[in-house]
Amino acid sequence: MTPPLDADLQAKIEAAGRKAIEFRRQGFHCSESVFLAINDTLHLTDPAMVRLVTGFHGGGGTHRLRLDVNLTASLEAVAAGESPVAPGEAPFVQVGHLCGALASGIVCMGFVHGRTTPADDLTCVDELCFELHRRFEEEFGARECRALRDRYVHSGQYPTCEFIYARGAQLAVELLLTAPQWLPECRKNHP
Repeated sequence: MTPPLDADLQAKIEAAGRKAIEFRRQGFHCSESVFLAINDTLHLTDPAMVRLVTGFHGGGGTHRLRLDVNLTASLEAVAAGESPVAPGEAPFVQVGHLCGALASGIVCMGFVHGRTTPADDLTCVDELCFELHRRFEEEFGARECRALRDRYVHSGQYPTCEFIYARGAQLAVELLLTAPQWLPECRKNHP
């Protein structure tokens, strides 16, 4: 669907993946790491806007099972691969719905191509979000946090979701940068 990538575009896409992992290793979670990587690559907005996507990590929220659980420390240990816990053994439960890496890609697409009035056209943002969902699921076999963690992390295939962060950022950046070439409605507001 998208045309071949030139070297400059390919470099930006690869940089987004590296940045997502860098942000993860600084302690940010999936939704935050991907948002920051896309933002840093495309210079979209103030990085403090990362707060908008924080709640998407873990598939949309987490609940501690006991009041004495330090949720921040527990989640960081799991995200860093330092405390791999099997489903049902953690001192918390996660919603596990839409992957935070995918959600942040969608947020960035809305930021660039979303509407400011009801009369604005939805074609660009809707087509981009649909295509991001399609590519993400094609690549990973799922779009939901719980299914992705079960498939890759809990199976022992990977210690963390970092590779999903990286590839999620790359998919979103590729679509944002190439959209005007294959989707005429995206020629306005190109990053």
